[in-house]
Amino acid sequence: MTASHLSDTSTEPSAAKALERVRKLFAKAESVAGTPEAEVLLERAYALLAKYGVDEALARSGPDARPAEVSVLDHVVSGKYQPDQVGLVAALAAAMHCRAVTSGRRDGTTIVHVVGVRRHVERVGMLAGALTGVMLAAAARQRPGPGVSAVTHRKSFMTGFAFEVGRRLAAAERGAVAESADATGADLVLRSDAQRADAELRRRFPTAVRGARRRVGTSGLEEGRRVGGTVDLGQRRFDGGRRQLGA
Repeated sequence: MTASHLSDTSTEPSAAKALERVRKLFAKAESVAGTPEAEVLLERAYALLAKYGVDEALARSGPDARPAEVSVLDHVVSGKYQPDQVGLVAALAAAMHCRAVTSGRRDGTTIVHVVGVRRHVERVGMLAGALTGVMLAAAARQRPGPGVSAVTHRKSFMTGFAFEVGRRLAAAERGAVAESADATGADLVLRSDAQRADAELRRRFPTAVRGARRRVGTSGLEEGRRVGGTVDLGQRRFDGGRRQLGA
């Protein structure tokens, strides 16, 4: 289970319609998770997310534009497989020009603090809410081979799933930039967004350190990548202290 809270929430009027469309697509996809209809809905949402982010970047690249606000999304992770859920959120954050740190709470939940330009942070929150349930449901259906525990197999499956979703989403972002009206300008702005996320993370979380690389089994990695790759990203076809994540 997950929940998110965005500090200083506000959405520019020009962005409201696109954001509402994306939210409706993900809400409908969640309601029919695991069906072909859900994949179609997610494909449309991914396409709009990629286009939406790049269009906003282009708008901010104009001579009179001011830098977009940098904010922090507190995404709460609970239930089983929390490190694996965190890994998915971190992969999404890295693909969408954000950075993330984690902190634990006394109630046993984990907070993933996603830092970045507001528009990207909002996209991370929406995607994390939709895809966490998809990943956990798919992992629960996994059946390991002889000699491999179910937990070990599912963890490796989710590692593969998160990796592939992040890889494909990053590719969708690059593809949308390449096809935009000003690819050079969009690319420069998105690079600046990532740099500003880095700076804000260091300012807000000065004691954050890079987390140790997790060791997981390999039995479910390829299946996780296969499932993570079944959702078309919607682009035209193109071949206990805090720990810092997704650098």
